[in-house]
Amino acid sequence: MKEIKELLDFLFKKEQEAIYLGEKKGEFDNYNKLAKEIKSYMKDVTVGFGLPILTSPKPDIFYEDEPANPVSRHLFKVSEYNNEKYSTVWTCYVSIPNPSATTKKITNCFLVAKIEDNLKVIAKMGVEPDTRKWKFYGGDEDESLRLHNLGKPVKVERYLEPTDEWSLEEYLKDK
Repeated sequence: MKEIKELLDFLFKKEQEAIYLGEKKGEFDNYNKLAKEIKSYMKDVTVGFGLPILTSPKPDIFYEDEPANPVSRHLFKVSEYNNEKYSTVWTCYVSIPNPSATTKKITNCFLVAKIEDNLKVIAKMGVEPDTRKWKFYGGDEDESLRLHNLGKPVKVERYLEPTDEWSLEEYLKDK
């Protein structure tokens, strides 16, 4: 689990830097370099952190003279599962990028697995705001890789307790 947490910390720092550069004029190439690096840790192009690789700079109106420093995502918990296809799958419950410092809410869950000895994000789930149910947003389309189909976890590590009531319920579940 330490390796998973380190991967996520690394990716979230890269994401923070990319968000900052994406709002700063003249950093187009550096932003794209970071976006490509982040995507290299994804198994599938449909999985990502919402950082598209841009084909041209945005219009000037979208840039800030001095962008605010974004806040890293919150990592709430990681659960480890045995899996037929990948041997082991880790579910990583996280916040949105650049979250509020005061509200700690689970909004995404990334599934991570080892592929050819490299950790990769293999799927992304998100919480639908209206229904508060998990929805598949991209990655490996294997139906067994849904939160409700993973079975009983082998191990769960909790890192940060959410402040939102629904998120706290999810955080405390043995999944």
